[in-house]
Amino acid sequence: MIQIRKATLKDVHALNALWKELMTYHDEVLLPQNPQLRPHLQKKKNAAAVFEGFLKKNIRSKNGCVFIAEDDKVAVGYCLLYIKKNIPIFALEKIGYLSDLFVKKKHRGQRISSLLKDAGMAWFREKGITFISIAVSAENTHAHSVYEKWGFFDYQTEMRRRI
Repeated sequence: MIQIRKATLKDVHALNALWKELMTYHDEVLLPQNPQLRPHLQKKKNAAAVFEGFLKKNIRSKNGCVFIAEDDKVAVGYCLLYIKKNIPIFALEKIGYLSDLFVKKKHRGQRISSLLKDAGMAWFREKGITFISIAVSAENTHAHSVYEKWGFFDYQTEMRRRI
């Protein structure tokens, strides 16, 4: 049975392992579709340690949260979210940001990502956040279609180039 709960510092090792699977997915699925992504997805040598610190910061923070999905107490997915300040010219001062959302391949198709998203949205509502944002790679068409089903819309397109 799938259980969604707030992560604690005891979950950091399992969350970091899930993050590594997410990074492998990016490297194996997204890079072949668009080799221009290579310098943008290249990780630091200490990326896992940096991510561990980022996890701990958001687990401890009143403006961050991590949810973990477990199947019989085994971590099978997670979402990491936080509140960030919007550009100061806009009336909308704060926005929720769903930074990471990942479910192990074997557990996809069971609505786990929807359960994680729902937990995140409830957390944002508790914090008084009325709008949330999520970023998705242009090559990740499956995730993009899922996010559209959840009610997300294309807000802006970020473009990059080498100088």
